Amino acid sequence: MKYEVKIVNDVEQIELAHRVSVSNYRWTEKPGPETMASMVMVKDRGFAVQLLCAEKEPIARYTEPDDPVAQEGALEFFANFDPEHNDSYVNFEANALGTLHCKIGAGRKNRKPLKEMNVPMPDVKLVRDKDGWSIRYFIPFDCIEKLYGRSGFKAGDCFKGNFYICREGIEPNFFGMWSVVESDKPDFHRPEFFGDFIIIE
Repeated sequence: MKYEVKIVNDVEQIELAHRVSVSNYRWTEKPGPETMASMVMVKDRGFAVQLLCAEKEPIARYTEPDDPVAQEGALEFFANFDPEHNDSYVNFEANALGTLHCKIGAGRKNRKPLKEMNVPMPDVKLVRDKDGWSIRYFIPFDCIEKLYGRSGFKAGDCFKGNFYICREGIEPNFFGMWSVVESDKPDFHRPEFFGDFIIIE
């Protein structure tokens, strides 16, 4: 899978970005809600990611940072911003209250919360309306540089990642993704199935 990340001047231009389906559902009999995702690079600032979900009555009770929001329903973006030199990836997960769960590590275990690392934190914007809900993440370049030592992103640069939607603790469960994870049981912490993100002008 491949996604082209367009360079823009303003974060609001994400509304014009190409949207891809996050509705490749696996591991359960019934699919979850229709979900779409898009991403842009805001020049000199960082990356914006938007996920839109047609779930009109989402379940959301967790309110504290790094609460297990995927248990009740989360829109998620996982990314390794320097896959040529680093095995660690960041998971950005937020529920329909905008509560952020965000950690870094090379696998499911031993992940470190960003809030404990003295790095600029991603911003989360929540929108809820009659058609569903959406999450917009803004990931500043300063955050990525602190985590990966990588800066100066430009057209032609690449990184790895995936878009997800998940509810694993409350029935009905659902597990949706953009780049399909080929595993026998639910597991989004499989960076070998991340798609390619390519920055373009």
